Amino acid sequence: MEHIDWRVVFFVLLLIDSLGSVFVAWFGAGFWNKVLGPLSQYFPPAKGWSAWYFILTLIIGYLLFN
Repeated sequence: MEHIDWRVVFFVLLLIDSLGSVFVAWFGAGFWNKVLGPLSQYFPPAKGWSAWYFILTLIIGYLLFN
């Protein structure tokens, strides 16, 4: 059995999460607001935040594997 590289697991989970936030912020804001209802004012889908989150995830991945 091969050794599991936890850096890869951590990065893939972080990348999936950041891509999900980008997708919701840019394409699913109406759905997000409809599903969460009044709670969506505390967790709004912000395009700027999700873009920065994705960029920081890519930087973390670069630093982990370089």
